[in-house]
Amino acid sequence: MHLQAWSGLHNLPVMFVRRLQAAALFLGPVIFAVSPFFWTGGHYGVNGGMLIALSMVPWVYGLIGEYERIREHVPNVAGIWLLILLVGMFGSIAFGLQGFFEGTFGLDGRAALEGFDDYPPQGFLVLWLPGPVFPLALLTFGLIIGWTRTSPLWVAALICLAAVAFPAGRALRLEWVAYIVDVLVIIPFAQLAWRSWHDPRTVPRPPDR
Repeated sequence: MHLQAWSGLHNLPVMFVRRLQAAALFLGPVIFAVSPFFWTGGHYGVNGGMLIALSMVPWVYGLIGEYERIREHVPNVAGIWLLILLVGMFGSIAFGLQGFFEGTFGLDGRAALEGFDDYPPQGFLVLWLPGPVFPLALLTFGLIIGWTRTSPLWVAALICLAAVAFPAGRALRLEWVAYIVDVLVIIPFAQLAWRSWHDPRTVPRPPDR
């Protein structure tokens, strides 16, 4: 009886982390999707930039839970994807903070970006190189879960479609495109979060009698 009780208590931290990752997998894309509503004149602004930067924390935390799943099937590929994901997270946060500080100091968007011309290597490493990597990470993730059949094919297809369309809304700053792309992202990630939340490894098991 004591062993059964200890086994249940021992599983509680694991279940808590997996549930937390499942919730984060949904919360991250939702926070990110709210950001275009705060754009000002086609620029992220203070609130939009803040939301983009903040959304990366839960989103990537949830995706690390997915990394644990796909690593069981393709460990080497999963390791490379994780590196791409972290670089993409850095780039998204950098662009979000760029919009945040641009709005905070009242800088014109074009003037703010032109300021990076004085620091070409630094601007390349901080913004222009890692910036497009997050959509690449989503595209790679969609291809992996489709290839390994760890998720329904429609989920993988929607993630790949959203990843390809992702740069259009952000690079061109077209709000209506950003709204559509964000919905395309939320739907499959909501399914992934639901599946993760109800994963048999996450749901507590009744003690053996």
